[in-house]
Amino acid sequence: MEAAAARLKARSVAVLGDVMDVDCFGGAPRQFFDAAKRKNFAQHAWRVDVGQLRWPRIAWNVMQVLRGRRPRGFQYSSACRRQSLAQIPEAWLSTEVISFQQHFPPIAPLKAAGGSLNLYIDATYEQLFPAYQLDRFLSPQVRAEAIAYERELFQSADRVIASQPWTASSLANDYKLPPAKCATILPAPNLIVHPGVAPRLPGRAGVDRPVVFGFIGKDWRRKGLQFQLAVVEDLRRRGWQARVRAIGFSATDLDFPCPPWLECLGFIDKEKEFGPFLHSCDLGCLFSVAEAAGIAVLEFLAAGVPVAGFTVNGLRFLLPPDAGFRFEAIASAADVADRLDEWLKNEAYQQELRDNAARWSPLLTWDRCVEEFREFWDTGAIEAPVSPSLGLPGQRRNGHTPPGT
Repeated sequence: MEAAAARLKARSVAVLGDVMDVDCFGGAPRQFFDAAKRKNFAQHAWRVDVGQLRWPRIAWNVMQVLRGRRPRGFQYSSACRRQSLAQIPEAWLSTEVISFQQHFPPIAPLKAAGGSLNLYIDATYEQLFPAYQLDRFLSPQVRAEAIAYERELFQSADRVIASQPWTASSLANDYKLPPAKCATILPAPNLIVHPGVAPRLPGRAGVDRPVVFGFIGKDWRRKGLQFQLAVVEDLRRRGWQARVRAIGFSATDLDFPCPPWLECLGFIDKEKEFGPFLHSCDLGCLFSVAEAAGIAVLEFLAAGVPVAGFTVNGLRFLLPPDAGFRFEAIASAADVADRLDEWLKNEAYQQELRDNAARWSPLLTWDRCVEEFREFWDTGAIEAPVSPSLGLPGQRRNGHTPPGT
């Protein structure tokens, strides 16, 4: 009877913001909810108007200063959780909540209303704070309180789902969570409109036309834009026609001179312009110094574009060896340029990577993600989770190792 009641309980998707806003949390909660609603896996999308938190945030920051602390970290505070939860219909507190953030919502009001909490996260705070250097901005007290509350939530939640194995290892090793309540489920690209697989661009890349290296990201420093530019500059010195196309920032955001072969497109209309941007690239790059879940990699792959990047943090598990290039973070720009130089000389290898990227495309959907969620809910396990770092499922079974890996 209890199991049947659990299956009938409504589900809702939460985030500290508006789930239905395509710009909230990169658009992932919206994409997940749309797929979950289509498949009758979730019924309600939470909406927190963060504009209403402006004055509470100011008051909290003032109190931090008065207490001799740094004035940052309101989102991790009990005041933020309380003010945000007040905006949610009480009826939704009794649902099975799937939250994309481990600092919201508070679990006590959910349990009091007969609801429950499940978390879908990109990284634990034990990973995120040092990797993203948030320790530089948060007071030690705020950091300690955030991690303590996170541990409480992890213990009390029904399930904790990681977006890739890097995070799953922290759940097991840093937080000692039992394997039965944890799973690893790959998210999907944040595509409002799926662009389909890119048609092959005319001419030979780098010879008849410039080879185009794509870049996605507002935080261009952390995501390695300057390293990518150094690689492309090296390739240009070797005689290749090459350029970089980038979205997420404008040329005026840079603190260095913009080379003429870097095209900064700024913030684009993702519904109308994202597909054409992805299709214009020969290789999507993400040479991040830290990256919990490089969704840009999945966005390029969904469009059939091979990828390249550093195997740092969670990105190690998102770069497929059969559809791109994996580099350790100690690699120099010259090391990367050497590999890409060989790639540009080998048209058959270029085609193999394009073909494999196209094979990844149908696996990288939110419908697939939700189906894995349903399997975990129904059986407590996922028999064959999609995992890019292991290569395409068919190639894994056949023991195939792509060239150049």
